[in-house]
Amino acid sequence: MSSYWEWNKENFPWHYDPSSKHSDVTYVGRFINEKIEEHVQDAVSKFTPDDEYDEVSYKGEPYNEEARIIMEGYHNDLTKAGFTKHNTGGRQTRNLPNFFHLMAEASGLWNPQIMFLEQPPGKAIPWHRDSYNNYRRNFAKVSDDTEVIRYLVQLNDWNWGHYVLVGNDVIHQYKIGDVHCWPEGIYHATGNVGYWPRYCLTITGCVRPGALHLRKSKEFVIE
Repeated sequence: MSSYWEWNKENFPWHYDPSSKHSDVTYVGRFINEKIEEHVQDAVSKFTPDDEYDEVSYKGEPYNEEARIIMEGYHNDLTKAGFTKHNTGGRQTRNLPNFFHLMAEASGLWNPQIMFLEQPPGKAIPWHRDSYNNYRRNFAKVSDDTEVIRYLVQLNDWNWGHYVLVGNDVIHQYKIGDVHCWPEGIYHATGNVGYWPRYCLTITGCVRPGALHLRKSKEFVIE
């Protein structure tokens, strides 16, 4: 595949109009815990050199031919645009303190999978869309038509230079613990052109009654 972006424009329904006022982002609510910053620093202290990653280098083998083709197209898009291993990625890990597993349990999603990410200054995760087929097939082991959602949990207050773009929406001035989500397949990107690291957690899981984005309450207390 020469370009995953061009393939999506032909095959994935969306407006593809930079001037559109259409919004794809849902504000879900906020996780509340007075020691959340301490838990974040605890997670950061457990990073190892193996947790460093970038968006351009291949790590491991694609889990099937479909994934290989997608990775090839995405890699071509990145290299054509001038992205490199030096200006993408950061550090990420699933080896986390129990507090973040409590967040996952509180999400109301079935079989949640979590990832903690650090985006240092000068790094970006370029324009892309998520496919949850790997989660469906290899983690949750559910059918391809199972509804899956990903929650983005902000793990520090928004600061100048921290950039989160989802479709045509810019998410900013968020507070630690804030949770957002959007429909599967919507293009998004993040970047850090500030002076301070940006931290977040993703919680991916199968939607069921009681999931956070289906609740009326916007505050989720983690004891």
